[in-house]
Amino acid sequence: MPNSIDYYLTNLQTLACIGTRRDKFYKKLVGERFVDLLWHLPSQLCFRHRIEHIKDALENSLVTLEVTVELHQPSLRKRAPYRIYLRDNKGQQFELVFFNAYASFLQKSAPEGRKIAVSGQLKKENNRDGVRFQMTHPDFMGPIDEISKWVGAERIYGLTAGLTRGIVASAIDQVLENAIELDEWIPDSKYPSFLQALKMAHRPQNYDNLAVTDIARERLIFDEFIAYHLGLALSNRRQKFVIQKFAAIYNLANQLENSLPFKLTAAQKNAIAEIRCDMQSGEQMVRLLQGDVGSGKTLVAVMAACDMADNNLQTAILVPTEILSRQHYSSIGKIIEPLGLEVALLTGREKGKTREKVIEKIASGVAKVIIGTHALLEDSVIFNNLGFVVIDEQHRFGVEQRLRLSQKAKSAHILSMTATPIPRTLVLANHGDMAVSVLNEKPAGRKIIQTKVISVDRLGEVVEQLTNVMNRGNQVYWVCPLIEESETSDYAAAIARYDMLKGVFGEKVELVHGKMKGPEKDAAMERFSSGEATLLVSTTVIEVGVDVPKATVMVIEHAQRFGLAQMHQLRGRVGRNDMQSFCLLLYGQPLSFQARQRLEIMRDCHDGFKIAEHDLRLRGGGEIVGTKQSGIPKFRLSDLLQNEPDEAKALEDLFAKAHSIAMETLKEDPDLLSPKGMALRQLLVLFEKDKGEQLRKSG
Repeated sequence: MPNSIDYYLTNLQTLACIGTRRDKFYKKLVGERFVDLLWHLPSQLCFRHRIEHIKDALENSLVTLEVTVELHQPSLRKRAPYRIYLRDNKGQQFELVFFNAYASFLQKSAPEGRKIAVSGQLKKENNRDGVRFQMTHPDFMGPIDEISKWVGAERIYGLTAGLTRGIVASAIDQVLENAIELDEWIPDSKYPSFLQALKMAHRPQNYDNLAVTDIARERLIFDEFIAYHLGLALSNRRQKFVIQKFAAIYNLANQLENSLPFKLTAAQKNAIAEIRCDMQSGEQMVRLLQGDVGSGKTLVAVMAACDMADNNLQTAILVPTEILSRQHYSSIGKIIEPLGLEVALLTGREKGKTREKVIEKIASGVAKVIIGTHALLEDSVIFNNLGFVVIDEQHRFGVEQRLRLSQKAKSAHILSMTATPIPRTLVLANHGDMAVSVLNEKPAGRKIIQTKVISVDRLGEVVEQLTNVMNRGNQVYWVCPLIEESETSDYAAAIARYDMLKGVFGEKVELVHGKMKGPEKDAAMERFSSGEATLLVSTTVIEVGVDVPKATVMVIEHAQRFGLAQMHQLRGRVGRNDMQSFCLLLYGQPLSFQARQRLEIMRDCHDGFKIAEHDLRLRGGGEIVGTKQSGIPKFRLSDLLQNEPDEAKALEDLFAKAHSIAMETLKEDPDLLSPKGMALRQLLVLFEKDKGEQLRKSG
């Protein structure tokens, strides 16, 4: 690695103005290296104006002027201020005020009778004698020949206790003065060089220079984004196994498509084409399929499973919950068993001979599509010829489970699916090394779900309206945030609400919650799915995947307790037919500002991708898909979650462009050994993204 980068990695202690005395303050503020200090860009600007007459100054403005020192008035009491009386060139008197002052220093810096220059914030006070001018702790005070340094734009840096603006600015200037230009890693003449960009960013002349779209700042932000994507890809680089190319046989998929009572959307067709291209490449597919609720992700996966079956290969569909696995088993079985494909189900509930029979069908290859929970990952489950693994809601599976799956799927293609649309920025931040397919359409004939925000005080009116809905043969979900009453919460619990609604609607009401035993839960869901029960009271176990076409109303009680993504998922349980459906968001008091924002967004917005963007900004990247996520990473030079729309859009576009450049670079130069690759290695070191496994292996 060229020695020139060593300068940027030098410890800040070596600067005379820092040393060991201030080192701890800088370490807290920025870090330990020269380059860490250079990443600390100005956060604001102020402008100092030179004036001749103190009366010409605006109140509280920053002024610079020549003065004559008339008198020092030391403090006579312990906490009284030290005052210096001055006159400007027009003879107007004003005073400097110092607290906890060092008299000897002030007398040396501003001797009585001497002309000096001062610069600072001016205050005006009205008293009986007229206007009194005062400057408390001037920013600068010294010889007149230095006055030009204190006029014009002044950068303002973020600080920590123990440091001042002047001290930090001086240290940065010292580092920049001797900084060395590095080999270029961005061959784009649009941008200044790395060193030029640093110097320009630290010497802003106007407020536009502080914006992320300023050419110097944009260059440095772009550098950090490229370093992030390269580091992520190098650290997470998957070992893709060479797989035998599959024949392009689509007999079963074509039969399935022709048997459907509807047409595939353009987005579904595109996703299927992308998956087929991957599967015929001879390299293992690792793809993320994301889409809005009701966009048809499962059908895309089933079409790919048909292609596998045409090649005499098995498909495993890994599902996070038993309810969803049994739902998939029923719905998928109905459409592919007529094609002559056998579907098997394996969850933790299958025991004894039933379990042995399912495992035998999997091992023999009789079962071509196997649906199950984490039970599929057990060592006793041996596949005959596994070619395709579908992971539904991948984020719900732990690291250990994913590791066990990867062992079983060494020679299989992998498709991860998420039911919550993920903003482009978050996809690139957390899935940047995966291919992504997007379903952004809904099947034809689906109507927008009308969403209403209603106070829980109107509960009686809501129940009355549900009577009409159920009398028409339609069904209702009623979701509560808790399972049972708590002394610390006044929110209605599922059990209490079930008892109340059963008192109104009798045997038409069913209850499902997480503490119920499996068979009880299955029986309740079966009664609701078959239409025998028309109102299901539930906790959020019905959030993902459950499909009851006759359900037209979703009631979410105490909706202010739910996140945007979770509410959107729940709303997606209705509107799965051509009838008008409704989502009622019941809220209780007190209602925070952010909770009100979420409810208004849900009422006015029906696009899952836009809701995901709102969710990302409101939550700061956490729990974007309903469970803990790493979210948007924090960057030193920018904030991808800022609320200013134009700058946010510019950053997102730059983030995507950096991802493309990083991926193209690694495709052409996987080990970063070309001249450009070696320059990029320097960039990784500067931003401390040089820990990737492949980078270490290649020296």
